[in-house]
Amino acid sequence: MSSSMQLKTATGSKQIRLRMEMLRFLAVVFAYIAAGRLGLSIPYLSPNVSLIWLPTGVAVAALMRWGKRAVPAVYIAAFLLEFSAGYSLAVAAWLAIGNTLGPNLTCWILRRERFDRFFSRRKDVIWFSAAATVGMMISASGGALTLWRYGLTDNIVKVWLSWWAGDAVGVLLAAPVLLSLSYRTVAEFTQRHKEVLIFALIFVGSNWFIFLSPHAHIRLTFIAVTVMIWPAMRFGISAASLAVLASSAIAAWATATGRGPFNSDDAQGNLLILWGYMTTLVIVTLIITALQTESKRAADELREAFERVSKVASRLPGLIMQYRVSPDNSTGVPYASDAIRQMFEIRPDEVRHDASALFERIDRADVEKAKPLIRHAGRTLTSWQTEFRLRRLNGQVRWLYIDALPEPEPDGGMLWHCFITDITERKQAEHDLQIAAFTFESQEGIFVTDANWTILRMNQAFNRITGYENADLLGRKPPIYKSKQQDRAYFDNIAELLKENKFWQGEMWSKRKNGDIYPQMITLTAITNAEGEVSNYIASFTDISRHKSYEEEIRNLAFYDSLTQLPNRRLLMDRLQHLISLSKRSDNHSAILFIDLDNFKTLNDTRGHDAGDLLLVETASRLQTCVRDSDTVARLGGDEFVVVLEELSIVRDEAVQQADRIANKIRMLLSEPYHIMDFEHHGSSSIGVCLFHGGDITVKDLFKRADTAMYEAKTSGRDAVRFFDPAMQAVLVVRMMLESNLRVALAQNQFKLYYQVQVNADGQLIGAEALLRWIHPDRGFISPAEFIPLAEETGLIVPIGNWVLETACAQLKKWEAKEDTRHLTLAVNVSAKQFQQVDFVEKLRSMLLRTAINPTRLKIELTESTILDNVDSTTAKMHELRELGIAFSMDDFGTGYSSLAYLQRLPLNQLKIDRSFVRDISDDENDATIVRAIISLGVNLGLNVIAEGVETLAQRSFLIEHDCHAFQGYLFSKPLPLEGFQELLKQSRQAQSAA
Repeated sequence: MSSSMQLKTATGSKQIRLRMEMLRFLAVVFAYIAAGRLGLSIPYLSPNVSLIWLPTGVAVAALMRWGKRAVPAVYIAAFLLEFSAGYSLAVAAWLAIGNTLGPNLTCWILRRERFDRFFSRRKDVIWFSAAATVGMMISASGGALTLWRYGLTDNIVKVWLSWWAGDAVGVLLAAPVLLSLSYRTVAEFTQRHKEVLIFALIFVGSNWFIFLSPHAHIRLTFIAVTVMIWPAMRFGISAASLAVLASSAIAAWATATGRGPFNSDDAQGNLLILWGYMTTLVIVTLIITALQTESKRAADELREAFERVSKVASRLPGLIMQYRVSPDNSTGVPYASDAIRQMFEIRPDEVRHDASALFERIDRADVEKAKPLIRHAGRTLTSWQTEFRLRRLNGQVRWLYIDALPEPEPDGGMLWHCFITDITERKQAEHDLQIAAFTFESQEGIFVTDANWTILRMNQAFNRITGYENADLLGRKPPIYKSKQQDRAYFDNIAELLKENKFWQGEMWSKRKNGDIYPQMITLTAITNAEGEVSNYIASFTDISRHKSYEEEIRNLAFYDSLTQLPNRRLLMDRLQHLISLSKRSDNHSAILFIDLDNFKTLNDTRGHDAGDLLLVETASRLQTCVRDSDTVARLGGDEFVVVLEELSIVRDEAVQQADRIANKIRMLLSEPYHIMDFEHHGSSSIGVCLFHGGDITVKDLFKRADTAMYEAKTSGRDAVRFFDPAMQAVLVVRMMLESNLRVALAQNQFKLYYQVQVNADGQLIGAEALLRWIHPDRGFISPAEFIPLAEETGLIVPIGNWVLETACAQLKKWEAKEDTRHLTLAVNVSAKQFQQVDFVEKLRSMLLRTAINPTRLKIELTESTILDNVDSTTAKMHELRELGIAFSMDDFGTGYSSLAYLQRLPLNQLKIDRSFVRDISDDENDATIVRAIISLGVNLGLNVIAEGVETLAQRSFLIEHDCHAFQGYLFSKPLPLEGFQELLKQSRQAQSAA
């Protein structure tokens, strides 16, 4: 093309663009002024402030469509419109500026939010409404300020609100029509002209009835909103917004002419209601249109996605199908690709709700063979594969292969994702071309040998998996990896199965060329000739190292402790069950060691769980060094470990010695210092051992017995080894029952106080010692030696001791009421645990106030161990109680390690000589010496001395001779219940009266 031609073409294009720009300019000016004249026909405020100002919608549409090029047209149109309305040049110029800036701000907001002019999203409606609201604030502000500045209004707020409302509704009404209108929408209207015509008739009729008919005074505007749903749902944004504009125009015209539901005496109020109606109508219509567009788009996307999936599925060499089994065992096929028509000769809709037709022509033998596979896959949620035969309608049998994966459904049903392929040709190829089919290059390693196992061919996958090249093995026998599990007998068994079945499949360990050992899944097939003799062997295999690693990882998670890597409880239970089964056929004994780390919780609490974990790991390591390879070390959880010793001696005593030797070895090793983080930890362990032999015991019983023995080791002081003994279990059972009964004894008033008299050298009763007795409703009398230690251990001694003190105080109060008993004292034994309670003094003080007894008549007996356990605290409490008037007696004196310094500090009133010294004072010079020393010590310290366990006159005489003048024992009376004690008091009074 010549330069002159190019110049002419460029000039022509430029002229066309100029003409188009001029047409747009004129169109904007004309539309703006025409819409403005229409708005000025419905004034709301003077001067010329209309509540329905459509020019703003024209301006927004022009700016959105043509951008900055439309700004001059908008400004000039606004200026001409305002000037023609009667404003001065200056006022019109300023008003035009505001009328231009407002739409520009609206368009800037919409472009920033990527506004779609077809209102295809709800966010487009929201941002359009918001942008119109915000942008028109500019035009309203400019207009109101200009009118106020030039003295054309004195109510700037009312003018601003009316201006803003009119501009905003003008954008909402006019802009959607002008923005969305296009050739495409006009073409759609033309194609659906019948429906459009019907809607137009209904639209005109309904709007006439609402706004122009004789019944227009009835409030039926909701009908107009209802009618707007039709174009919003069916015709799109252009028709819907045009219908809204038309309906609004009819409503405005009716209101301006004094008709319609918005007509009343308040003209300005009428227009305000009209403004609200139009605003509501346009927003509702736009939102419905956007929702419909979004729904249609989502449906289209879903349909397109489904079509894409269907296209992909149709090109796959098989059938993709979903098979659902409902909780009521009904079946159906929710989805099946078109391949079902050709493969099963059935339509998808025929089996959508009832899949029984799929199985009518499947070979029954194949169905029965697949049932256990399906059940197993359903339980374990693993895929399953199988081959089956299908008889077609023409009688032909086809081989199909299915690969299915189950997925549980929320309602309890099961959805199977299936892929089915027709493998008939493959089956035929396997039969006709056996060697050729097996040597086909695939991901499996394949090699072919002759009848003597000499390799004839191998594929590339074989080279890749094994590392061997063809030159390494062609003409040679395949390398065989032998081990303890794959010995000669293992391979001889494979040869026998090949000879019998002509097929063998299984896992086998093999060796690569570089020496690496790996697992493989291998299939061996024997090919026979016409005479039935083996001519070739074909082997195909895959490397299953990754699968094996997954299996090993799963096995470790299921059967091994994650911290110590020792067998966990599940694996231990399995091994013990297996060991018990083997014990039925073996004469050897076995043993289970239950190991608990002492004070492990203290380490966790003081040093943190990280230190505790390190201790557990180190403990596991030490335990493994103490046992043989055939033994088992396991961790139950927390700080509990179990060691299972197998193949001990067949002689029980020797087996006991072996188990004891290993247990003590473990105990000593676990007692050695642990270097944990930045400190040294000294620990110990308690070990319970249970020997077993034969199959007459369960795993549960073994655990129970070993735990019982371990508990015995704990109670014996820890850092000990104890063997289970049946008597030990019986004692624990009795102890548990006793503890259970002891907890309800106090509530059921089963305890009684017995009283043993205390007399002086003249034979007069000076008091008594209160002794606790338990009268069980079923077992009768239970010895204090049996239940007191248990009460001490369980902490029940505290409430029981409080009951004893309460009862003793109540009895003292009764004695005070009588002349002949008010001089008696009552001694009460208080346990160390009770006395060490922080509120013991307060509780006793409360008892004294409540019973109002003479506290000097109450004597508390404490043992040496109680007093010396915490001398400072005990001394302080004794002094507090001594100030209340309570006396103290040191019980069992001489059996402990009291020092004279402590005795001088303690506020004691009395020493009680233990019965063990009194019993043999007449025969044992050592006991006599000790008794004389105790009496002398008490006298020198200014303390009263009383001897318990006095049973003979000789003992009484000895004690009197050495200045002990108070006694207690069977010589005077055994402990008596209250009734017996009162009878004894009565007899004593009668004897004194007779004397």
